[in-house]
Amino acid sequence: MKWIVVWSKRRGYGFLVTRLQRRKSRNWLKSIGIVIALGKSIWNGVTHNMLDDIHNHWKRAEAVRIKYLGVPTLDMDNVCFHLEEKSGGKIIYRHINILILYRGRNYDPQNQPVIPLMLWKPYAPIYPKLVKNIADGLTFEETKEMRNRGLHSPALMKLTRNGVYVNVVARVREAFETEEVIRLDCTHVGMSDCKRIGVKLRDLAPCVPILFKDEQIILWRGKRDQERNSDISDANAKSSGA
Repeated sequence: MKWIVVWSKRRGYGFLVTRLQRRKSRNWLKSIGIVIALGKSIWNGVTHNMLDDIHNHWKRAEAVRIKYLGVPTLDMDNVCFHLEEKSGGKIIYRHINILILYRGRNYDPQNQPVIPLMLWKPYAPIYPKLVKNIADGLTFEETKEMRNRGLHSPALMKLTRNGVYVNVVARVREAFETEEVIRLDCTHVGMSDCKRIGVKLRDLAPCVPILFKDEQIILWRGKRDQERNSDISDANAKSSGA
């Protein structure tokens, strides 16, 4: 039988509940909501000062509730992995963009790791150019035609500023089954967040960002048909050679 630690405001201390009791309780989320929240929300994933805040909250409560918004919600699996690895805690509850991080039964606040505060934001690294003038595998005219098609196509989704983007990757993959170019409407999101979303989708979908204009993201699925045909021909050649 597995137990879960829940913090209760009425009792003033942590107590153990079974998974069966948690399912039966309709007000379980309300009781979990009393867990000390780490700020209102987190926009930048697992940050340097955030780890120090987590350990400071763990001095008063056994669990911390964290609500993520914005670009980190595109890949919550990666956020959970780094959060557990860097903090040393364990995620005992996860629902869409809300996490509950448990400090552990043998946690000692006196021996917590010393995390020096980052008093200033470091300089951003110089990354290679995100959008090339000519996309790989296309000519200049084909790239221009793809961009025009994307700008005049209906938007697949409309993303809001600091929204929850958990289902965006699945929607993009599903759209690429039938469409070659798609457009994401990111009005009022901000150009910096648009580029961060494009980088995430480039690695997760995967796809090729070919244009960022007027807070619109144009994505191209790439030369998938040729890759599939080449893989099939290679498999056939190996089978015939064997």
